[in-house]
Amino acid sequence: MLEKIKQNRSHRSFEQIEIPEEDLKNILTAVTYSASARNAQENRFMYTNSLEKCQRIFKETKWAGAISWNPEEKEAPTAYILLCHPSEKPNAMNFVDMGIALQSMTLLAQDLGYACCILGAYNKKEVEKIFGLPQGYFSFLLLAIGKAKDTVNLVSTQDLSVKYQREENNRHTVFKLPVESLLLTSIDESN
Repeated sequence: MLEKIKQNRSHRSFEQIEIPEEDLKNILTAVTYSASARNAQENRFMYTNSLEKCQRIFKETKWAGAISWNPEEKEAPTAYILLCHPSEKPNAMNFVDMGIALQSMTLLAQDLGYACCILGAYNKKEVEKIFGLPQGYFSFLLLAIGKAKDTVNLVSTQDLSVKYQREENNRHTVFKLPVESLLLTSIDESN
């Protein structure tokens, strides 16, 4: 499982291969078996694998907040899942549920041979129109899905500057702190 988590990276460049609707429904099925605070299951989802809609959505997205690079249209994902909620101001646990759902979906997508990127930087009003989001729902995150065209390397670092970078040959490097750097204290030290 740890290897699957290590391989579950954000990809930002995709091959132009159609994703079958059946695969998207399978990816969404992961949410139905995922944890949800109070088992409320309040988040809702919409998906598309329509080439025309995916092209329109792509034009409304930003892809790499820590660097100035963005993929070209010929590298766009071939499916999207929109994460929605019935409240304009969800509570903290609703966002926890969104995170759990996203982790479940990205792991299942990876298992099916796809790569994903979770996007928070998109033109919400336009993307909601493209999806035809029903009144009374609000979008919060967009999951891009496709066959990866880029490679992502994980590099362990002690440096607290963990800004990722994009290199030539469609390579993306992500710096990760070791577990020792993440621990504030251990149980043994607190006794």
